[in-house]
Parts: sequence; structure tokens; C-alpha cells
Amino acid sequence: MEFLLLRAKLSNSEEMLISLTFLFWLCIAGAVDVVYRRCFNWLVVSGLISLLIFSVISPESYLIEISIQEKLIGSAGAFLILLVFYSFGMMGAGDVKFAAVLGLWVGWELLLPIWALSCAFSVLHGSIARSNLKYFFASALRWRDGSEGNGRRFIPYVTYLSAATVIVLMLSK
Repeated sequence: MEFLLLRAKLSNSEEMLISLTFLFWLCIAGAVDVVYRRCFNWLVVSGLISLLIFSVISPESYLIEISIQEKLIGSAGAFLILLVFYSFGMMGAGDVKFAAVLGLWVGWELLLPIWALSCAFSVLHGSIARSNLKYFFASALRWRDGSEGNGRRFIPYVTYLSAATVIVLMLSK
């Protein structure tokens, strides 16, 4: 858990609470996206509410210490860029909303490498799902190749955003 401990002048229990809440939110969102291939509104709202609560309680924490402008740029940028992908049917609305809230948590500077890494994960997933390698890697998983024609997306992008966030935060420490 050390990698998500915040660089702040908080007590260890406050640091741990904020870090574990953020990590728990990422893990739940990622797991729900893998299982249901959806990011429900309650997940997005819970991330936003927890951010607002921690901003009021501990404004000096590392993830919250990012300036309001950086947070808004990260959120608006993620929302507007991913909205283009949503308009082409390449992404679900939950992915767009989740990325916007994630932008509020981490700001635009950390969101850029998170976005790049999650895109790499998605490309890898899509490549494996459309090839015969899916049977070699994990035959028990639901590797959808997008050919179902039911309009459902097949890449769990929130899962890859969550994993990339943890990796970027670990490496940025």
C-alpha cells in the first residue's frame, strides 16, 4: 500500500484512508467493468463524492493538492476527447464519465500517461480478442471479438484505466 500513500502532512490514518478509498474505487470499477462490461453511474458518482469529501476534509493531500485548474483541465479534457470516441460508438458513456472523474482525482499531467497506458492495454486486448491467441491466453475469460453485432463494447476500458492509474501512481512516486 506504500505506493498510494499520499505525500502530505497528514496523519498516517488520514493518508491511508484516502489512499485505500481511491484504490478501492479503482478496483471496484475495474472489476465491475470486467464482469458486466459497464461502468454504472453509482460508481462514477461514488468516486466524485469521495473526492469532494476528501477535498473538504484534507485539502493538503497529494492527490487532492493538485490545483483546481489542473483538475478541471484533466476532467474536461478526458470528457471531451473520449466523447469523440463515444460518438463513433467505440466507447461506452460510463467510460467517458469515469475518465472525467479520474481526471478530477489526478489532474491532467498524470492523466496523460494513464490514458496512454490504458490505450496500449486496450489495443493489446483487442489484438488478442481478434486473434486465435485468446484460446491460448485464457479460454475461460470472455474475450469478445466485437462480432456479436449486439452493439455492446468488448474492451473493458474502465478496467484498463484503473490498472494504468495504479501503475502510473506507483511509478511516479
